[in-house]
Amino acid sequence: MKFRFNLSYNPIDGNKIATTLDAYRNRHHSEIVGDFENEIKALTGSKYVVALNTGTAAIHLALRAIGVTKGDYVLVSTFTYVASVNPILYEGAIPFFVDSERETWNMDPELLAQAIELLIAKKKKPKAIMLVHTYGIPAKLDEILSIAGHYAIPVIEDAAEAIGSRYKKKHLGSFGAIGTLSFNTNKILTTFGGGAILTENEEHYRKILFWASQSREDKPYYEHQEIGFNYQMSPINAAVGLTEFASLFEKLNERKLIFEKYRDALKEIPGLQFQEQDDERQSNFWFSTILIDKQRTPNRVGARDVLEKLAAQGIEARRMWNPMHRQPVFQTFETMLSGVSDQLFENGLCLPSDHEAFLHQHAIIDEIKKV
Repeated sequence: MKFRFNLSYNPIDGNKIATTLDAYRNRHHSEIVGDFENEIKALTGSKYVVALNTGTAAIHLALRAIGVTKGDYVLVSTFTYVASVNPILYEGAIPFFVDSERETWNMDPELLAQAIELLIAKKKKPKAIMLVHTYGIPAKLDEILSIAGHYAIPVIEDAAEAIGSRYKKKHLGSFGAIGTLSFNTNKILTTFGGGAILTENEEHYRKILFWASQSREDKPYYEHQEIGFNYQMSPINAAVGLTEFASLFEKLNERKLIFEKYRDALKEIPGLQFQEQDDERQSNFWFSTILIDKQRTPNRVGARDVLEKLAAQGIEARRMWNPMHRQPVFQTFETMLSGVSDQLFENGLCLPSDHEAFLHQHAIIDEIKKV
């Protein structure tokens, strides 16, 4: 369906991309990727960065770098997109789904500790924790990293949705053993397909760089001593990323203003709840998200009702993540649940959050109020 107002859309500006490419006319095109990686380093403060062709590839190689292999358990947020989980299966490992807490909607530290104890009791100590910062909202990092440190379990930060988000002024993805980013088509900073890993560990960096380029040995002919992957980012995607970097902070500020306008215009309606950030936890507001308590709204309207009415007016909204433990493909895997992610899925809605939404937000707000 074609919408008048999209959830999060990035138009292609061919002229701007061409200008970026023209600056490399007499340089090797591999420098474009290197320059894009340097921009990510400067933004995130990470020592090592590898740009890849998807965020999924970044998660896959992050798992391999910390030694996840067949039969290993990986604790993963259930309130996420499927790309956080599929790479665990690529390696023959076993996902164990951990529910969210109500404050940040991210992995619940108490449930995480319980899940670790349960698996240790079964002599199946987890090999890794896959922590997702959902919708760019920082998780409870202090608590989770403390638990992970206590049990000596490495943390991979899936910060796919969190470009520009910070916790205690430090960029997300730079807290765990390895962080991952996504530059998919609907992200605040897009390369129209791409991702990256962030790490302070040189060994992890070199392994990931090697595997991403088909594990080709450094010899004057083609030799491969282990399996590799075709995961490198293309120069064209990197050029788009460099073009997008020029307006990143403007976009981040715009997303914040969009959220604040929704909140200020709708906060007085009973049953509607917005998530707030604080001085320590700074979201990038990738999506402006709202919870709708059907039992408290004046006319018993729920998230699904609002979604349908907005779609009828050409306005794209979307329900929050359908938790991974509910997905038919993952029904056989263990869980540690509290019901929070189920409630978020039932009551949550993502509202239009891109530049066009910013320009026409009054019309979107009016339609929500009508519902």
